Amino acid sequence: MTYRLPEERVPDSEPWKDREFLEWAYRERGLSPRSIAYELGVSKSRVTVFAERLGVLRPWRHEDTLRRLHVEKGLSVHEIADREEFDCTPVTVRKWLARHD
Repeated sequence: MTYRLPEERVPDSEPWKDREFLEWAYRERGLSPRSIAYELGVSKSRVTVFAERLGVLRPWRHEDTLRRLHVEKGLSVHEIADREEFDCTPVTVRKWLARHD
């Protein structure tokens, strides 16, 4: 049983790969990757790697997220950077957009 993560919210299999769960634990519960890893009994790097791949941590690096916001929704670099979950500068967003072409 975990202390900060109610058992009914933790997926049965590989919760560190579940985007919805990681979003909930990180954004709504306010837990750090280290705390999530501790609660799940896995390494911090395992949680961090999957959280980044899924766009939960450092969403400006996540190609699908950037594509959705910039191309599909038509948001500018400044509007993307100003989003609460991004917490980065427009220069960072521009750099990652260029990297993803």
